[in-house]
Amino acid sequence: TANGKLDRRALPDPETGAATDAYIAPRSETEGTIAEVWGQVLGLERVGVEDNFFDLGGHSIKAIALVGALRAQGFEASVGDVFRHRTVAGLAAALGTPAGTPEEAPPVVAPFSLLSDVDRAGLPEGLADAFPLAQVQLGMLVEMLADDGLNKYHNTTTFRIRDGRAFDPSALEQAARALVERHEMLRASFALEGYSLPLQLIHPTAEIPVTVHDLRGQDEESQLATRREHIASERAATFDLERPPLLRISALVESNEAWWLSVSVCHPITEGWSHRSLLSEIVENYLRVRGGGTLPTPEPPAVRYADFVAAERASLESDDDRSYWRGVIEGHAKFELPSGWSGDFTPGGAAHTVRVPLADLAPALRAAASDTGTSLKAVLHAAHLKVMSLLTPEESFHTGLVCSGRPEILGAERVYGMYLNTVPFAFRSGARTWRELVRQVYDQEAALWPHRRYPMPVMQRELADGTRLLDVRFSYLDLKDAQAESDIVDADSGMGEGATEFGLAIAARASGLLLTADPGRLAPDAVDRLASMYRTVLEAMAQNVDGDAESTYLPDGERELVLSAWNDTVVPVRGVSVPELIAERASESPGAVAVEAGGVRLTFGELQERADRLAHRLCSQGIGPEQSVAVLLDRSVDLVVALLGVWRAGAGYVPLDPALPQERIAGMLADAGVSVAVTSAGYADRFVVDVVRADVDHPETSVPLPSVDLDGLAYTIFTSGSTGRPKGVQVTHRG
Repeated sequence: TANGKLDRRALPDPETGAATDAYIAPRSETEGTIAEVWGQVLGLERVGVEDNFFDLGGHSIKAIALVGALRAQGFEASVGDVFRHRTVAGLAAALGTPAGTPEEAPPVVAPFSLLSDVDRAGLPEGLADAFPLAQVQLGMLVEMLADDGLNKYHNTTTFRIRDGRAFDPSALEQAARALVERHEMLRASFALEGYSLPLQLIHPTAEIPVTVHDLRGQDEESQLATRREHIASERAATFDLERPPLLRISALVESNEAWWLSVSVCHPITEGWSHRSLLSEIVENYLRVRGGGTLPTPEPPAVRYADFVAAERASLESDDDRSYWRGVIEGHAKFELPSGWSGDFTPGGAAHTVRVPLADLAPALRAAASDTGTSLKAVLHAAHLKVMSLLTPEESFHTGLVCSGRPEILGAERVYGMYLNTVPFAFRSGARTWRELVRQVYDQEAALWPHRRYPMPVMQRELADGTRLLDVRFSYLDLKDAQAESDIVDADSGMGEGATEFGLAIAARASGLLLTADPGRLAPDAVDRLASMYRTVLEAMAQNVDGDAESTYLPDGERELVLSAWNDTVVPVRGVSVPELIAERASESPGAVAVEAGGVRLTFGELQERADRLAHRLCSQGIGPEQSVAVLLDRSVDLVVALLGVWRAGAGYVPLDPALPQERIAGMLADAGVSVAVTSAGYADRFVVDVVRADVDHPETSVPLPSVDLDGLAYTIFTSGSTGRPKGVQVTHRG
């Protein structure tokens, strides 16, 4: 490298050895061209025609880069093709020969071409370009301007740089200047008023503020406190959205061998991939200058962020895209976090973050991805959806997936900007094995990919029912291609803060998951419980990709809690029937409310009195022990009086649903040997047997009622009859 150290990123990935061991060379010109492009995108010297794109380190951003490179060679490729076919041989068969000669890079959106004449005329002099905000950018700015004290989407990241040489402030300043010259989004400001729609203005120049804090001479504890104070100060100092750049750089010098790079950024100008690339570019520029080298003159890019904005606007005009998302939202329930998991915490507090380490499981999880012909992202996303399915009774639901909308143009992966869109991901429970689940999730993402640019804020406004569309988001980012030299940048030392409007945000990488929760939605102990559930599910997936995906996976100790402590409900049973227990309560607390429905309320004393009068009326009809009485009533106070009255008469009841057809009722009465029915005026004409009304008062009598036999008939319940004639099952009072 520029400072004389080993570039370990140039070494082949040891995890890809299995794919190259069975190398199969290209067998046609088409396969050769695709393999060459593939190798360039993935940084590999050779690619076998049967190697899996995702096994070799590919992911969504690399898939976009691959498609851009293939299109530059004349192939009519899409990211969906990469998802579906995954190998050089598969792509060659699907794409065929290039359509015409290799193309030059497609023209970028011309400066100011996305504006109306009126807006263009109102722009200040000297701008390099201006174009509308992307919808997600606008949504972020709305959240930021809400000014709830959380400073949402104002992010500060700090990493330790192990340089081995004294810090050079001049080199960092030159690195910052080169960065802002190369990337136009680092020269952007926002104009939210004064035009027909909010705009981002691209200025010809901007100067990134670079500050240096000398921590040398402080002990380790004091340095840590200073760094924390610095982060808090940076988080509190938000940007003036109308003045570029929306980025600040600081250096905290620890010693003559190491220093800390701190970057504060307004999130609407970058996303995760851009941000990590930005950090890497700062460090690489610094090291090059620090080593006495010069920085290359930036070349105009073949693609700009304005191209993404244009693509998003085209999606907004697409009936196909709108129809696809309408189907997802209307066809699947919204996933909602358990309401009881928020505890005593209130919204607005500091986010609670928990890490789920996966480094020990990563080889097995990558093997599962390879075995299923999918990707590590699909494996981790499937685990996430399995955990979410354990928190909801819904069999079919949607929850958030973060997608990248970068244009499929050569070089798009190197252009900074906010390309993310969190879309509702449709999920249906029922996969029997992890293999089925991972394939289901992988195929579903491939299906939504062509529609991924339709903005979530527009879905929220136009397709949701007025409630928040998404409470949870899942994102995956493989950062090894965007990260600076691992022997220089101490990525594990990272310190930083940010905020989000989601109740729960899951950030997934091969090394682990990061769970960030709003304490108003999930209390810290609930997030800890979730983290344990994720780990349990992923351990099961790593152990056997053909294992059971239908089981309930609980954290350590909770399964035992459910099976032992919570299920230890054994209590001694008295030899007393339910009607006798009600009579005891009526004697002890006659004024206590026993039943209430439809605005009518009966105390235990009143319930007992009405039931006894009905029982005497039934006895006068010849009803006694072991006989059956039909009860057909709407859900009401009268229904409870009727059931208890039948019991007090010593008989058993046969419950009938008012929705049943006449023939069904007649068959059930015949099978049960019913001679009397208890009902109301509205249903009295449905019976050919004697009818006793439950909705009228019956006279009081002093004749004693029969005692209840615990082994006597309590009720007869009939099966649904969905597979044949309904069958009655008799249950005793003891049961």
